[in-house]
Amino acid sequence: MTGLPFVKVEGLGNDFLLVDRRDATVQAIETELVALAERAPRACHRRTGVGADGILVLGPPRVAEHDASMWVVNFDGSRPEMCGNGLRCVALWAAGAGEHALVVDTDAGPLRCRVSAPSPLAGTVEVDMGPGRSLGERTPAAGGGRVFDAVSMGNPHAIAFTEPGEDPEALARTVGPGIERDPAFPEGTNVELCRVEPEGLRLWVWERGCGITEACGTGACATAVAAARRGLVPTDVPITVFLPGGPLEIRVPASPDAGVHMLGPARVVFRGELADD
Repeated sequence: MTGLPFVKVEGLGNDFLLVDRRDATVQAIETELVALAERAPRACHRRTGVGADGILVLGPPRVAEHDASMWVVNFDGSRPEMCGNGLRCVALWAAGAGEHALVVDTDAGPLRCRVSAPSPLAGTVEVDMGPGRSLGERTPAAGGGRVFDAVSMGNPHAIAFTEPGEDPEALARTVGPGIERDPAFPEGTNVELCRVEPEGLRLWVWERGCGITEACGTGACATAVAAARRGLVPTDVPITVFLPGGPLEIRVPASPDAGVHMLGPARVVFRGELADD
């Protein structure tokens, strides 16, 4: 790949290089992802590259009746199944200004998005993220005896709720790297440390393949699911999840088979082109 055009996008500070390949076939994109994964660490480096948590690829739908597809490459070149903040950005760029409903195919399945954007450069996006699947409790060796709730939002999450006086940021930075690769999570995991507050959930995320990020949409959803299952927050009403980059509104359904809804912002920052390697 040479002279690769991109759009810098962000959702609550979780930032990405978005590559629009709607003119390509799904098969061609799958082939290109190998080279893109090799390029990601250099392109996303915050000193010597553009700076981003990862790369998003927007392509044609994998199913004819849907609207678009999304692929995600992390900063380190790994391929996560899903990215909630990235999906909001992809939906905004695909839809443009106005009120739009669309279905985006992802590696975690098709997800319904509703875009409300006064301009094509910024708006809010609500996503039906699908059901949050509780996978039980786990006590990873790297967690120092702390119990984590395992939840899948199409990608893996390990959530722990802090005790009074504990700092969720410090814990995320301390235990996050070890738990990400702990044998209790064979495919690796995103790690969430959460403090329950009267106003909502205060969350820090060590993201698989990225490290600490300003926000994590799937992490906010998974944490809200774990909190609801423990009776810490109610179901079927909006819950505010406070992340370093800002708040997301999450609604966990009472039925475990219904979809978790996420509402939050998306913004286009600038356009650019990656120089030849």
